Amino acid sequence: MTKLKFNYMKNLEIRIGINIGKVGRKDRGISVYTRNLLDKMVALEGGNKFVFLHYPESVPEEGLGIINSALQSLPYTDNAPVLRTIINEQVLNPIQQARLGLDVVWHPHNRAQLFSPCAYICTMHDVLPIARSDLAGKYLDSPAKRLLFLTRTLTAKNADTVITVSEFSRKEIITHLNVHPDKVVAIHSGIDRDIFHPDMNKKNWDRVKQTYSLPEKYLLTTGSYAPHKNLSTIVKAYANSQLPAENIDLVMVGPNDATGYRIGFQQLENQVRHGGLSNKIRLLPSVPEADLVTIYSHATFFAIASLYEGFGFTALEAMACGVPVVASCLAALPEICESAVLYADPTKPESFTQQFNELHANTNLQRELIAKGQKQVQKFNWEKCAIKTTAVLISAAQNRKLSNGRQI
Repeated sequence: MTKLKFNYMKNLEIRIGINIGKVGRKDRGISVYTRNLLDKMVALEGGNKFVFLHYPESVPEEGLGIINSALQSLPYTDNAPVLRTIINEQVLNPIQQARLGLDVVWHPHNRAQLFSPCAYICTMHDVLPIARSDLAGKYLDSPAKRLLFLTRTLTAKNADTVITVSEFSRKEIITHLNVHPDKVVAIHSGIDRDIFHPDMNKKNWDRVKQTYSLPEKYLLTTGSYAPHKNLSTIVKAYANSQLPAENIDLVMVGPNDATGYRIGFQQLENQVRHGGLSNKIRLLPSVPEADLVTIYSHATFFAIASLYEGFGFTALEAMACGVPVVASCLAALPEICESAVLYADPTKPESFTQQFNELHANTNLQRELIAKGQKQVQKFNWEKCAIKTTAVLISAAQNRKLSNGRQI
Protein backbone atom coordinates (compact mmCIF):
# COMPACT_ATOMS: atom_id res chain seq x y z
CA MET A 1 0.00 0.00 0.00
CA THR A 2 1.25 3.50 -0.82
CA LYS A 3 2.25 5.48 2.25
CA LEU A 4 0.13 8.60 2.05
CA LYS A 5 1.33 12.04 3.10
CA PHE A 6 -0.94 13.70 5.62
CA ASN A 7 1.49 15.89 7.55
CA TYR A 8 -0.93 18.26 9.25
CA MET A 9 -2.51 15.32 11.11
CA LYS A 10 0.64 14.58 13.13
CA ASN A 11 0.42 14.88 16.92
CA LEU A 12 -3.30 15.77 16.92
CA GLU A 13 -4.48 12.59 18.65
CA ILE A 14 -8.07 12.83 17.55
CA ARG A 15 -10.46 10.13 18.81
CA ILE A 16 -12.51 9.09 15.77
CA GLY A 17 -15.64 6.95 16.04
CA ILE A 18 -16.81 5.17 12.88
CA ASN A 19 -20.16 3.42 12.62
CA ILE A 20 -19.34 0.29 10.63
CA GLY A 21 -22.76 -1.31 10.92
CA LYS A 22 -23.13 -1.71 7.13
CA VAL A 23 -19.81 -3.31 6.20
CA GLY A 24 -21.08 -6.87 6.50
CA ARG A 25 -22.65 -7.17 3.04
CA LYS A 26 -19.93 -7.01 0.39
CA ASP A 27 -22.50 -6.83 -2.43
CA ARG A 28 -23.82 -3.41 -1.36
CA GLY A 29 -22.40 -0.16 -2.73
CA ILE A 30 -22.34 1.39 0.74
CA SER A 31 -20.31 -1.55 2.03
CA VAL A 32 -17.87 -1.22 -0.89
CA TYR A 33 -17.46 2.45 -0.01
CA THR A 34 -16.88 1.86 3.71
CA ARG A 35 -14.53 -1.12 3.37
CA ASN A 36 -12.32 0.57 0.80
CA LEU A 37 -12.03 3.78 2.79
CA LEU A 38 -11.12 1.91 5.96
CA ASP A 39 -8.49 -0.03 4.04
CA LYS A 40 -6.82 3.17 2.86
CA MET A 41 -7.18 4.89 6.24
CA VAL A 42 -4.59 2.43 7.58
CA ALA A 43 -1.94 4.75 6.09
CA LEU A 44 -3.55 7.81 7.71
CA GLU A 45 -3.52 6.71 11.35
CA GLY A 46 -0.99 9.26 12.57
CA GLY A 47 -1.53 9.67 16.32
CA ASN A 48 -5.28 9.22 16.02
CA LYS A 49 -7.41 6.64 17.81
CA PHE A 50 -10.10 4.86 15.79
CA VAL A 51 -13.11 3.35 17.56
CA PHE A 52 -15.19 1.06 15.33
CA LEU A 53 -18.82 0.92 16.40
CA HIS A 54 -20.52 -2.32 15.34
CA TYR A 55 -23.76 -4.15 15.95
CA PRO A 56 -23.41 -6.78 18.72
CA GLU A 57 -24.43 -9.55 16.32
CA SER A 58 -21.83 -8.63 13.68
CA VAL A 59 -18.37 -8.39 15.20
CA PRO A 60 -15.83 -7.48 12.48
CA GLU A 61 -12.28 -8.64 12.10
CA GLU A 62 -10.06 -7.27 14.83
CA GLY A 63 -9.13 -3.66 14.12
CA LEU A 64 -10.00 -3.84 10.43
CA GLY A 65 -6.29 -3.51 9.72
CA ILE A 66 -5.81 -0.29 11.70
CA ILE A 67 -3.36 -0.79 14.56
CA ASN A 68 -4.39 2.17 16.74
CA SER A 69 -8.02 1.10 16.97
CA ALA A 70 -10.61 -0.52 19.19
CA LEU A 71 -13.88 -2.34 18.59
CA GLN A 72 -16.93 -1.19 20.50
CA SER A 73 -20.35 -2.79 20.31
CA LEU A 74 -23.28 -0.47 19.74
CA PRO A 75 -25.76 -0.67 22.63
CA TYR A 76 -28.50 -2.14 20.44
CA THR A 77 -29.16 -4.72 17.76
CA ASP A 78 -29.79 -4.17 14.06
CA ASN A 79 -32.90 -6.34 14.27
CA ALA A 80 -35.08 -4.20 16.56
CA PRO A 81 -38.57 -3.02 15.52
CA VAL A 82 -38.65 0.31 13.68
CA LEU A 83 -39.81 2.54 16.53
CA ARG A 84 -37.28 0.99 18.89
CA THR A 85 -34.57 1.53 16.28
CA ILE A 86 -35.38 5.23 16.17
CA ILE A 87 -34.94 5.49 19.95
CA ASN A 88 -31.73 3.47 19.79
CA GLU A 89 -30.17 5.60 17.07
CA GLN A 90 -31.31 9.01 18.26
CA VAL A 91 -30.90 8.52 22.05
CA LEU A 92 -28.50 5.66 22.78
CA ASN A 93 -25.99 6.69 20.08
CA PRO A 94 -25.26 10.14 21.57
CA ILE A 95 -25.07 8.69 25.10
CA GLN A 96 -22.48 6.14 23.98
CA GLN A 97 -20.50 8.73 22.01
CA ALA A 98 -20.25 10.91 25.12
CA ARG A 99 -19.23 7.96 27.29
CA LEU A 100 -16.47 6.99 24.84
CA GLY A 101 -15.12 10.54 24.75
CA LEU A 102 -15.18 10.74 20.95
CA ASP A 103 -13.98 13.90 19.25
CA VAL A 104 -15.85 13.07 16.05
CA VAL A 105 -18.18 10.32 14.89
CA TRP A 106 -18.71 9.36 11.25
CA HIS A 107 -21.66 7.49 9.80
CA PRO A 108 -20.59 6.27 6.30
CA HIS A 109 -24.04 4.96 5.39
CA ASN A 110 -26.91 7.45 5.21
CA ARG A 111 -27.33 7.90 8.96
CA ALA A 112 -27.83 11.23 10.69
CA GLN A 113 -28.49 12.25 14.30
CA LEU A 114 -30.76 14.81 15.90
CA PHE A 115 -27.90 15.83 18.19
CA SER A 116 -24.40 14.70 19.09
CA PRO A 117 -22.03 15.36 22.02
CA CYS A 118 -19.11 15.54 19.59
CA ALA A 119 -18.56 16.59 16.01
CA TYR A 120 -20.42 14.34 13.64
CA ILE A 121 -20.16 13.62 9.95
CA CYS A 122 -22.52 11.58 7.82
CA THR A 123 -22.06 10.34 4.29
CA MET A 124 -25.31 10.65 2.36
CA HIS A 125 -24.85 8.68 -0.84
CA ASP A 126 -28.12 9.90 -2.30
CA VAL A 127 -31.61 11.04 -1.27
CA LEU A 128 -33.56 8.75 -3.59
CA PRO A 129 -36.59 8.14 -1.32
CA ILE A 130 -37.18 11.89 -1.00
CA ALA A 131 -36.14 13.06 -4.46
CA ARG A 132 -37.91 10.18 -6.25
CA SER A 133 -40.51 8.80 -3.87
CA ASP A 134 -42.19 7.12 -6.86
CA LEU A 135 -39.17 4.82 -7.12
CA ALA A 136 -38.80 4.08 -3.41
CA GLY A 137 -42.27 2.97 -2.37
CA LYS A 138 -41.17 -0.65 -1.98
CA TYR A 139 -38.56 0.36 0.60
CA LEU A 140 -40.80 2.65 2.64
CA ASP A 141 -44.00 0.62 2.61
CA SER A 142 -45.26 1.61 6.07
CA PRO A 143 -45.56 4.82 8.14
CA ALA A 144 -43.00 3.43 10.62
CA LYS A 145 -40.40 2.82 7.91
CA ARG A 146 -40.96 6.28 6.47
CA LEU A 147 -40.49 7.80 9.92
CA LEU A 148 -37.26 5.85 10.39
CA PHE A 149 -35.95 7.07 7.07
CA LEU A 150 -36.83 10.69 7.88
CA THR A 151 -35.08 10.57 11.28
CA ARG A 152 -31.97 9.23 9.57
CA THR A 153 -32.08 11.73 6.70
CA LEU A 154 -33.70 15.05 7.50
CA THR A 155 -31.45 15.37 10.57
CA ALA A 156 -28.45 15.65 8.22
CA LYS A 157 -28.80 19.43 8.50
CA ASN A 158 -27.48 19.06 12.08
CA ALA A 159 -24.23 17.45 10.95
CA ASP A 160 -20.98 19.40 11.08
CA THR A 161 -20.39 18.24 7.50
CA VAL A 162 -22.30 16.05 5.08
CA ILE A 163 -20.07 14.07 2.72
CA THR A 164 -21.51 12.82 -0.52
CA VAL A 165 -20.11 11.02 -3.55
CA SER A 166 -20.89 13.30 -6.49
CA GLU A 167 -21.76 16.88 -7.35
CA PHE A 168 -25.16 15.59 -8.45
CA SER A 169 -25.88 14.20 -4.98
CA ARG A 170 -24.50 17.35 -3.36
CA LYS A 171 -27.08 19.48 -5.17
CA GLU A 172 -29.83 16.99 -4.32
CA ILE A 173 -28.92 17.08 -0.61
CA ILE A 174 -28.88 20.87 -0.54
CA THR A 175 -32.22 21.02 -2.32
CA HIS A 176 -34.17 18.21 -0.64
CA LEU A 177 -32.65 18.15 2.88
CA ASN A 178 -32.26 21.92 3.20
CA VAL A 179 -28.61 21.60 4.26
CA HIS A 180 -26.52 24.75 3.96
CA PRO A 181 -24.28 24.50 0.86
CA ASP A 182 -21.15 25.21 2.91
CA LYS A 183 -21.78 22.05 4.94
CA VAL A 184 -21.99 19.64 1.99
CA VAL A 185 -18.83 18.37 0.29
CA ALA A 186 -18.62 16.03 -2.69
CA ILE A 187 -15.81 13.47 -2.62
CA HIS A 188 -15.81 10.97 -5.46
CA SER A 189 -15.53 7.33 -4.49
CA GLY A 190 -12.81 5.14 -5.98
CA ILE A 191 -12.36 1.92 -7.87
CA ASP A 192 -9.93 -0.75 -6.68
CA ARG A 193 -8.10 -1.60 -9.89
CA ASP A 194 -6.15 -4.33 -8.10
CA ILE A 195 -9.49 -6.15 -8.04
CA PHE A 196 -11.35 -4.78 -11.04
CA HIS A 197 -9.25 -5.42 -14.12
CA PRO A 198 -9.62 -7.65 -17.20
CA ASP A 199 -9.54 -11.30 -16.17
CA MET A 200 -8.94 -13.42 -19.25
CA ASN A 201 -7.69 -16.47 -17.37
CA LYS A 202 -9.23 -19.43 -19.20
CA LYS A 203 -9.51 -21.62 -16.10
CA ASN A 204 -11.38 -18.87 -14.27
CA TRP A 205 -13.73 -18.36 -17.20
CA ASP A 206 -14.39 -22.08 -17.66
CA ARG A 207 -15.25 -22.46 -13.98
CA VAL A 208 -17.44 -19.33 -13.78
CA LYS A 209 -19.16 -20.10 -17.07
CA GLN A 210 -20.10 -23.57 -15.86
CA THR A 211 -21.08 -22.45 -12.36
CA TYR A 212 -23.58 -19.85 -13.58
CA SER A 213 -24.52 -21.43 -16.93
CA LEU A 214 -23.29 -18.39 -18.83
CA PRO A 215 -23.39 -18.04 -22.63
CA GLU A 216 -20.33 -17.29 -24.73
CA LYS A 217 -21.52 -13.77 -25.58
CA TYR A 218 -23.75 -11.57 -23.46
CA LEU A 219 -24.92 -8.08 -22.63
CA LEU A 220 -24.33 -7.58 -18.90
CA THR A 221 -25.93 -5.42 -16.24
CA THR A 222 -25.07 -5.55 -12.52
CA GLY A 223 -26.37 -3.95 -9.36
CA SER A 224 -29.47 -4.62 -7.29
CA TYR A 225 -32.93 -5.43 -8.64
CA ALA A 226 -34.32 -2.26 -7.03
CA PRO A 227 -36.98 -0.33 -8.99
CA HIS A 228 -34.76 2.68 -9.68
CA LYS A 229 -32.28 0.44 -11.51
CA ASN A 230 -34.93 0.33 -14.25
CA LEU A 231 -33.99 -3.14 -15.43
CA SER A 232 -37.27 -3.62 -17.27
CA THR A 233 -36.06 -1.01 -19.77
CA ILE A 234 -32.93 -3.05 -20.46
CA VAL A 235 -35.06 -6.16 -21.02
CA LYS A 236 -37.34 -4.31 -23.46
CA ALA A 237 -34.41 -2.68 -25.25
CA TYR A 238 -32.55 -5.97 -25.53
CA ALA A 239 -35.63 -7.83 -26.85
CA ASN A 240 -36.08 -5.26 -29.64
CA SER A 241 -32.41 -5.07 -30.57
CA GLN A 242 -30.33 -7.13 -32.95
CA LEU A 243 -28.53 -8.84 -30.07
CA PRO A 244 -30.83 -11.88 -29.61
CA ALA A 245 -30.57 -12.72 -33.32
CA GLU A 246 -26.77 -12.44 -33.05
CA ASN A 247 -26.69 -14.97 -30.18
CA ILE A 248 -25.79 -12.33 -27.63
CA ASP A 249 -27.77 -13.11 -24.48
CA LEU A 250 -28.59 -10.87 -21.53
CA VAL A 251 -27.12 -11.57 -18.08
CA MET A 252 -28.16 -9.70 -14.91
CA VAL A 253 -26.30 -9.98 -11.60
CA GLY A 254 -27.11 -8.44 -8.23
CA PRO A 255 -28.58 -8.76 -4.74
CA ASN A 256 -32.23 -9.80 -4.73
CA ASP A 257 -32.87 -10.59 -1.06
CA ALA A 258 -33.89 -7.25 0.51
CA THR A 259 -37.57 -6.24 0.39
CA GLY A 260 -37.41 -3.82 -2.52
CA TYR A 261 -34.86 -5.94 -4.37
CA ARG A 262 -36.93 -9.11 -3.99
CA ILE A 263 -40.06 -7.51 -5.38
CA GLY A 264 -38.12 -6.04 -8.30
CA PHE A 265 -36.54 -9.42 -9.00
CA GLN A 266 -39.92 -11.15 -9.05
CA GLN A 267 -41.39 -8.53 -11.38
CA LEU A 268 -38.46 -8.98 -13.73
CA GLU A 269 -38.84 -12.75 -13.69
CA ASN A 270 -42.47 -12.32 -14.73
CA GLN A 271 -41.50 -9.89 -17.50
CA VAL A 272 -38.91 -12.29 -18.89
CA ARG A 273 -41.24 -15.28 -18.72
CA HIS A 274 -44.22 -13.51 -20.29
CA GLY A 275 -42.00 -12.08 -23.01
CA GLY A 276 -40.86 -15.55 -24.01
CA LEU A 277 -37.24 -14.63 -23.27
CA SER A 278 -36.36 -17.19 -20.61
CA ASN A 279 -33.91 -18.94 -22.93
CA LYS A 280 -32.07 -15.68 -23.68
CA ILE A 281 -31.96 -13.92 -20.31
CA ARG A 282 -30.15 -15.12 -17.16
CA LEU A 283 -31.11 -13.53 -13.81
CA LEU A 284 -28.44 -14.16 -11.16
CA PRO A 285 -28.26 -13.18 -7.48
CA SER A 286 -25.11 -11.73 -5.96
CA VAL A 287 -21.93 -13.65 -6.74
CA PRO A 288 -18.50 -13.60 -5.06
CA GLU A 289 -16.40 -10.63 -6.07
CA ALA A 290 -13.77 -12.69 -7.89
CA ASP A 291 -16.49 -14.35 -9.98
CA LEU A 292 -18.06 -10.97 -10.67
CA VAL A 293 -14.77 -9.69 -12.10
CA THR A 294 -14.61 -12.68 -14.44
CA ILE A 295 -18.24 -12.13 -15.49
CA TYR A 296 -17.50 -8.46 -16.22
CA SER A 297 -14.37 -9.31 -18.16
CA HIS A 298 -16.11 -11.71 -20.57
CA ALA A 299 -19.14 -9.52 -21.24
CA THR A 300 -19.64 -8.29 -24.79
CA PHE A 301 -21.19 -5.02 -23.61
CA PHE A 302 -22.38 -3.53 -20.33
CA ALA A 303 -25.54 -1.48 -19.72
CA ILE A 304 -26.83 0.61 -16.83
CA ALA A 305 -30.29 2.18 -17.25
CA SER A 306 -30.78 3.66 -13.78
CA LEU A 307 -33.28 6.43 -13.27
CA TYR A 308 -31.39 7.64 -10.20
CA GLU A 309 -27.77 7.07 -9.15
CA GLY A 310 -25.74 8.96 -6.58
CA PHE A 311 -22.48 7.66 -8.07
CA GLY A 312 -22.37 4.64 -10.40
CA PHE A 313 -19.93 1.97 -9.22
CA THR A 314 -21.04 -0.65 -11.72
CA ALA A 315 -20.32 1.45 -14.81
CA LEU A 316 -16.78 2.10 -13.57
CA GLU A 317 -16.26 -1.55 -12.64
CA ALA A 318 -17.23 -2.56 -16.18
CA MET A 319 -14.84 0.01 -17.68
CA ALA A 320 -12.04 -1.21 -15.41
CA CYS A 321 -12.63 -4.76 -16.71
CA GLY A 322 -12.34 -3.62 -20.32
CA VAL A 323 -16.01 -3.63 -21.37
CA PRO A 324 -17.73 -0.96 -23.53
CA VAL A 325 -20.62 0.68 -21.67
CA VAL A 326 -24.05 2.06 -22.55
CA ALA A 327 -25.30 4.24 -19.69
CA SER A 328 -28.30 6.24 -18.58
CA CYS A 329 -28.04 9.96 -19.28
CA LEU A 330 -29.62 10.84 -15.91
CA ALA A 331 -28.48 11.63 -12.37
CA ALA A 332 -24.76 11.27 -11.53
CA LEU A 333 -23.81 8.98 -14.41
CA PRO A 334 -22.78 11.69 -16.92
CA GLU A 335 -20.62 13.27 -14.20
CA ILE A 336 -18.91 9.97 -13.38
CA CYS A 337 -18.65 8.47 -16.87
CA GLU A 338 -18.04 11.65 -18.91
CA SER A 339 -17.27 10.80 -22.56
CA ALA A 340 -16.22 7.19 -21.90
CA VAL A 341 -19.67 5.64 -22.59
CA LEU A 342 -22.58 5.80 -24.99
CA TYR A 343 -25.60 7.51 -23.41
CA ALA A 344 -29.25 6.58 -23.73
CA ASP A 345 -32.51 7.90 -22.28
CA PRO A 346 -33.66 5.44 -19.58
CA THR A 347 -37.27 6.53 -20.00
CA LYS A 348 -37.20 5.34 -23.62
CA PRO A 349 -36.26 1.69 -24.25
CA GLU A 350 -35.82 2.45 -27.94
CA SER A 351 -32.96 4.77 -27.03
CA PHE A 352 -31.05 1.87 -25.47
CA THR A 353 -32.02 -0.39 -28.38
CA GLN A 354 -30.45 2.09 -30.79
CA GLN A 355 -27.22 2.24 -28.82
CA PHE A 356 -27.02 -1.55 -28.48
CA ASN A 357 -27.35 -1.90 -32.25
CA GLU A 358 -24.83 0.87 -32.92
CA LEU A 359 -22.27 -0.60 -30.56
CA HIS A 360 -22.71 -4.11 -31.95
CA ALA A 361 -22.24 -2.92 -35.54
CA ASN A 362 -19.18 -0.74 -34.89
CA THR A 363 -16.06 -2.54 -33.69
CA ASN A 364 -14.02 0.66 -33.88
CA LEU A 365 -16.48 2.29 -31.46
CA GLN A 366 -16.14 -0.70 -29.13
CA ARG A 367 -12.36 -0.33 -29.05
CA GLU A 368 -12.64 3.42 -28.58
CA LEU A 369 -14.96 3.07 -25.59
CA ILE A 370 -12.78 0.40 -23.99
CA ALA A 371 -9.75 2.70 -24.25
CA LYS A 372 -11.68 5.69 -22.92
CA GLY A 373 -13.09 3.61 -20.10
CA GLN A 374 -9.67 2.40 -18.98
CA LYS A 375 -8.53 6.02 -18.85
CA GLN A 376 -11.67 7.25 -17.09
CA VAL A 377 -11.41 4.85 -14.16
CA GLN A 378 -7.96 6.19 -13.33
CA LYS A 379 -9.66 9.36 -12.09
CA PHE A 380 -11.31 7.49 -9.20
CA ASN A 381 -8.87 6.59 -6.47
CA TRP A 382 -9.64 5.29 -2.96
CA GLU A 383 -6.45 6.77 -1.54
CA LYS A 384 -7.47 10.27 -2.63
CA CYS A 385 -10.96 9.64 -1.29
CA ALA A 386 -9.53 8.52 2.07
CA ILE A 387 -7.28 11.58 2.36
CA LYS A 388 -10.14 13.98 1.68
CA THR A 389 -12.56 12.12 3.95
CA THR A 390 -10.12 11.97 6.86
CA ALA A 391 -9.40 15.67 6.41
CA VAL A 392 -13.11 16.37 6.84
CA LEU A 393 -13.20 14.30 10.05
CA ILE A 394 -10.15 16.02 11.53
CA SER A 395 -11.37 19.48 10.57
CA ALA A 396 -14.77 18.88 12.16
CA ALA A 397 -13.15 17.65 15.39
CA GLN A 398 -10.84 20.67 15.49
CA ASN A 399 -13.63 23.15 14.86
CA ARG A 400 -15.90 21.58 17.49
CA LYS A 401 -13.13 21.64 20.07
CA LEU A 402 -12.26 25.24 19.32
CA SER A 403 -15.90 26.28 19.52
CA ASN A 404 -16.06 24.59 22.94
CA GLY A 405 -12.92 26.38 24.06
CA ARG A 406 -10.85 23.20 24.23
CA GLN A 407 -7.23 22.94 23.18
CA ILE A 408 -6.10 20.32 20.68
